[in-house]
Amino acid sequence: MAEIARILIEHRINGVPVTDAEGHLLGLVTEGDLVHRAADERLEPRESVWKENFYRSVFRRRTPEPDKAEGRAAAQVMTREVLTVVPEDHVTVAARLLVDHSIKSLPMIEHERLVGMISRFDLVKRLANSGPDAFNPMRKN
Repeated sequence: MAEIARILIEHRINGVPVTDAEGHLLGLVTEGDLVHRAADERLEPRESVWKENFYRSVFRRRTPEPDKAEGRAAAQVMTREVLTVVPEDHVTVAARLLVDHSIKSLPMIEHERLVGMISRFDLVKRLANSGPDAFNPMRKN
């Protein structure tokens, strides 16, 4: 987790894709995933192991995904259900996904392989460089 955090900080990005050896997207590790992990770290000795186990059993998410708070590797903390775009999508598709789902970046997939990432910052740069016509659907990507 420390290595992923270092990469995010060093490159000033909000997430990194996780792929298999062939470049197929498996998920994303975002700053949100790492904050979720950090939120469960204990600073003080545990009050009661019984009480902690009770709270975990009652309030734990009922999903097949591993508990991110207990993860030690990218595969254990990554977000698996990831929205994506393809190069043929208009920039407004990416903008709408980012806004509607309150996310900061999207993987771009081509032929089932990761080819890049597009972020809110990329869209802001496009707006700054192209002016008010930047997201005109009639304009080519």
